[in-house]
Amino acid sequence: MNSHSSTHRKLDQPSPVDSLEMLLHRMMNRIRHSLELPEILAGTVAEVRAFLDTDRVMVYRFHPDGSGEVVAESIYERQLPSLLGQRFPAEDIPREARELFLRARQRSIVDVAAQKIGLSPLDCPKTGRPLAVEDIRFRPVDPCHIDYLTAMGVQSSLVVPILHQDERRDQLWGLLVSHHATPRQMTKRELQVVQLVADQVSIAIAQSILLDQTRTRAEQEATINRVSWLLHSMTEMQLQQALEQTVNALKGSGGRLYIAAQKSGQAAQLFTVGEQPGDLLADDSTVQISDTTLKVEAHPQWQPWLETQVAVTDVENVWAIAEVSSASLPPDLVTRFQTAKICSILIVRLQYRKQPLGYLSVFRPPIDIETLWARKIDRDDPRQLRPRQSFDAWLELKPEQSQEWAIADLKLAQALGKHFAMAIHQYALYQQLHVLNADLEQDIQERKQAEIKVFALNAELEQRVLERTAELQDINTELLHEISERERALWERQQARDSLNRLSRQNELILNSAGEGIYGLNLQGKTTFVNPAAARMLGREVEDLAEQWMHPILNHSKPDGTPYRWEDSPIFATLQTGLVQHVTEDLFRRQDGSSFPVEYVSTPIREQGEIVGAVVVFKDMTERQLMERMKDEFVSVVSHELRTPLTSIRTALGMLAQGHLDTQPEKSQRMVEIAFSNTNRLVRLINDILDLERIKFGKTVMQKRACNVADLIQQSVDAMRAMAEKAEITLSVNAIAVQVWVDPDRIIQTLTNLLSNAIKFSPTGTTVSVISEKPTDPFSKPNVVIIAVEDQGQGIPEDKLEAIFDRFEQLDASNAGHQGGTGLGLAICLSIVQQNGGQIWVESTIGKGSTFYFTLPLYRK
Repeated sequence: MNSHSSTHRKLDQPSPVDSLEMLLHRMMNRIRHSLELPEILAGTVAEVRAFLDTDRVMVYRFHPDGSGEVVAESIYERQLPSLLGQRFPAEDIPREARELFLRARQRSIVDVAAQKIGLSPLDCPKTGRPLAVEDIRFRPVDPCHIDYLTAMGVQSSLVVPILHQDERRDQLWGLLVSHHATPRQMTKRELQVVQLVADQVSIAIAQSILLDQTRTRAEQEATINRVSWLLHSMTEMQLQQALEQTVNALKGSGGRLYIAAQKSGQAAQLFTVGEQPGDLLADDSTVQISDTTLKVEAHPQWQPWLETQVAVTDVENVWAIAEVSSASLPPDLVTRFQTAKICSILIVRLQYRKQPLGYLSVFRPPIDIETLWARKIDRDDPRQLRPRQSFDAWLELKPEQSQEWAIADLKLAQALGKHFAMAIHQYALYQQLHVLNADLEQDIQERKQAEIKVFALNAELEQRVLERTAELQDINTELLHEISERERALWERQQARDSLNRLSRQNELILNSAGEGIYGLNLQGKTTFVNPAAARMLGREVEDLAEQWMHPILNHSKPDGTPYRWEDSPIFATLQTGLVQHVTEDLFRRQDGSSFPVEYVSTPIREQGEIVGAVVVFKDMTERQLMERMKDEFVSVVSHELRTPLTSIRTALGMLAQGHLDTQPEKSQRMVEIAFSNTNRLVRLINDILDLERIKFGKTVMQKRACNVADLIQQSVDAMRAMAEKAEITLSVNAIAVQVWVDPDRIIQTLTNLLSNAIKFSPTGTTVSVISEKPTDPFSKPNVVIIAVEDQGQGIPEDKLEAIFDRFEQLDASNAGHQGGTGLGLAICLSIVQQNGGQIWVESTIGKGSTFYFTLPLYRK
């Protein structure tokens, strides 16, 4: 190190070994105490620059197009200019160099004064397997590389790739770069330290991505809950407020909710928020649309155009249009959208059980994108092919750019669209019930008027008979006429009675088809009607609840189990005050004495302005609460599984950092091995959790094709043969050659998981067998093949045969020497087999061994 760089270090600075221990300890603390990636990267470059004692250390992140940006930087006393926030074109780092960074994890050390470059790959560039010996090989450096660094004012540099595993594949995330303004030698020890730091940054990146995914999921669930609360009301839907929440959640500048007319002569409805196409009134947020008015959703080419856009996304009933001008819309609609500065559209078709209800649309305007380049890019200028002479920053502005819709946006819109559709359909049923009740009341009034008329006619007839006895002929004629009128009145009364019966039957059908529990009460709290869903939830028959006082039957209680007095209950308050009560987490009691949490709405029934009763609609919340508990238990288990290896790593590194093992090199090496082993366990645990979640939520698409099951088994056995030989286990294969319709990579993953478990739990000198055959049971499915992995291990207790497929479920393997499992392998196997159309199970005998079976569907041409 020359005199300029040596002045950076203080006389009392710790030795390189102490610096390494302190550096790694501080890096682990940063990752453990903060999940915010920018904060971790800023601390990382500062720590590495201080450790290497160089002029500049930065983190360079790649973009999908191959260009990159400096996202973190630490500079010593302005020895070199700042590049933070500047973007570099893809040509600055050739594609061949990026491939070596990824495929071989190649590190490079450039000495400008010596005109040489040192290359140190960790993996073989051809096979991708780790090299047995880590070495640095020097060769002359390309002149253009020398010119490039010289133009930057750099005389020595170190570049270490930062990798990140995405969807089970390594991706080149970025580079950890060190620059020095004067020549400097880089030792092999320093390179190893920087590589360890880059590995820690990779872990931090994975944790940050997992945190972002968790935050996004929580935000989406909160949005769905808010919109659902606004929509699912038995009295009035708050559609305008729900639309505003939806547009805000999807970061739109405007949106509209179009509800189509369900009956002939009925008007459609339109709710709007923010920016709108040019055909809407500026001050209207709700517009009644007649059948003859031509609006966007009523345009004759709207639906055919949407059908042509179905390939844009695989999310059902959702269309994502990134650029209106290039989406083949009818020209008059394109003009309306562009006039309103609408560039991107997200459309959700609302339907309930195949019944179309309307459309939910969200708009985004075009945006201006600014990029700070390290130089102005002009690919038409041949001088750009020469090494760069200047790194002056240049701001590139791209106006009127479209905003892409992310897959998370599409799924959130799909979930919200389902809530809108369900609420609109339920509200239509409620309105229909209200109309039927009004018609019933009108029919009853008409019947009363008919009866009064009949009574009046009878009285008049008797009076006229008494008064006109002498005029017998005239009275007989009049009598025949009056009889005719009476018969017609009786016929009208019969028609009214038939209409009443018909309406009562319609009401009964509506109540019986509802999924929620519904019952009616009079002012005394006794039931006037109970639907089958309510009786089923309470474990009773409908007949047992007729004209009963419901409060003692329900044992209506608060969430803590304290029973309500009838006079203190929310339902009694509805009967007294006429206010709608919406309550969650109260308890109802079943006939067997068990209680269950409910969400209910009590709504008053009014006649001529007076309260005559109430309707109570309730749902069983047991399943929802169970899902919340399962979610909490999962978080608790994951926290425990993460804490155990982290504690071990912290203990090992703490002992090393405090110098307790300086005089015990063998024990010190053992502590490092423990920390490294537990770090690998953390990486495996996070990868398994991500695999399981991607398969569970359908993010991993099975690439199915016709495969030979014997080939799949042989590939899996070959992959595990080294592990078996090390454990002195014999692998045996007896497979039939049949074609199956599966994702071959996922089935090989399943087989290697099962073989790995069998080898770990088998005694030395035994055999693990893999067998495939067609079912011999005549009652079995004939179109599957059965694959079995059999070992001669200690066996599985009978009460664990089903539980071992749960997450984090592991057997006590202390006698088998098994270590380091995540408890997720069999859960992943279960998900993969089910996604490929098969089933998996295990049979075991204590002391004799276990056999894991799974089926796969045969390929049918």
